Amino acid sequence: MASKTPYTARQGRSRRAFFVTTMLGVVVTAVAAAVFAFSGGTRAVTSHALSLHQADETFRVATVARFQLGFAAHLAGLDREFGSDFTDARDKSIAEAREALLQIEIGVEDLDGMGASTALIDAAAEYATTARSVMVALESGDSVEGQRIVETELPATFERVAGLLVQERDAQLDAVTATDRATATWGNITRFLLAAGIPLIMIVVYREITRRQQRQAELEIRLDAERQLSKAREDFIANASHELRTPLTSIYGIAQLLREEPDMPANADEMVDIINAEASDLNRMVEDLLTTARLAAGQLRFEPEHVNTQDEVEKIIGPFQRSGADVTAEVAQAVVNVDRLRQQQVLRNLISNATKYGGPHIRLRGRVDGEWYVWMVADDGDGVPPELEERLFQRFIHQHSFQQAVAGGVGLGLSIVKSLAEGMGGSVSYEKTPGEARFIIRVPLAVDQLDHIETGGWASLPAEGAA
Repeated sequence: MASKTPYTARQGRSRRAFFVTTMLGVVVTAVAAAVFAFSGGTRAVTSHALSLHQADETFRVATVARFQLGFAAHLAGLDREFGSDFTDARDKSIAEAREALLQIEIGVEDLDGMGASTALIDAAAEYATTARSVMVALESGDSVEGQRIVETELPATFERVAGLLVQERDAQLDAVTATDRATATWGNITRFLLAAGIPLIMIVVYREITRRQQRQAELEIRLDAERQLSKAREDFIANASHELRTPLTSIYGIAQLLREEPDMPANADEMVDIINAEASDLNRMVEDLLTTARLAAGQLRFEPEHVNTQDEVEKIIGPFQRSGADVTAEVAQAVVNVDRLRQQQVLRNLISNATKYGGPHIRLRGRVDGEWYVWMVADDGDGVPPELEERLFQRFIHQHSFQQAVAGGVGLGLSIVKSLAEGMGGSVSYEKTPGEARFIIRVPLAVDQLDHIETGGWASLPAEGAA
């Protein structure tokens, strides 16, 4: 038995040594694997965090570039419209936009090296190209082209690159979250070795996230300030329009009292007509401003009803005829489904526009065309210059838009015509024929009229009792 003791002891020690060695090997292997896994996880977290930072920073500077270019185009438009001089402010905005574009290129190059999608790279290049075209236009003095690009092309390219940057940012944020979770698991296993490293990593990650949140907060502040500025402008227009209506009503009333005064001088009627005409112009401008403010705020409501077209003729052209304008009507009888007041506003705006910029003879025509009723306001003037036709129904566009604001107008009439016509389910267009410039409004016929009214031409449809 004694002879077995040394063997048994050696065997036991050997098993213990094997067990200890195995355990140590397992522990060392596990620790080494954990260390390498944690190290790899740390690198992955850092890489994704940098990508997240770069995507967010690129998004920020893209927004800054868009804002600065829009502001520069706006200043150029003010210079063009009102003869002001915001050259220094405009140049500063262009310079800041150029610096932002440089930062975008750097950011996109870094993201490309981090594995960003080809779509993002292409979208950023397209956005930069569009932005530079705005700069070229503004710096060359072509503010109209610059403003057109800002309003029509720049928003689409910005939305495209912004959407891809947001996707990249979200993907990197998800990657940071997932990698950090795995790293934390390995860190728990090897925390006795990495007790000093984990806080450092968390500080770095927290610092990056804090910086991102700070930049996001700054961007939100800027966007909120822009929204407040827009709202303040719309509120001012609406309030000013409401306040102007009260004195205009008084002017109309006093003019009528003067007309009825028996002891007025012989030339009083002419002066009263002038007062009425000027007050009518002011009233239309106030109505245009108020309608624009309501459209911008999404508060304009349409109330469709069945309206007899010939019943509207006197209401539409009467004020112009009484002020001495040569306006005649040739209107087929039909029933249309429109907002009565908005239809009157549309046609009055077009006739007012014709009295200011068109020929001396103005004609209001109306006829049925299939399921539509077609109103036409025509005059024998020169029509709209070719360079304005494409932008004719935009805000603040008129025949003198390359020089200065037109006396008696604010450049809103035709844009309101388009918005109101489309709001009633119709459309507006412009055409120039030999000897005549025409604005054509299409509005829907009442449903119960579709089977009872035949399509007719202009000349065969005189209005009863029209002047």
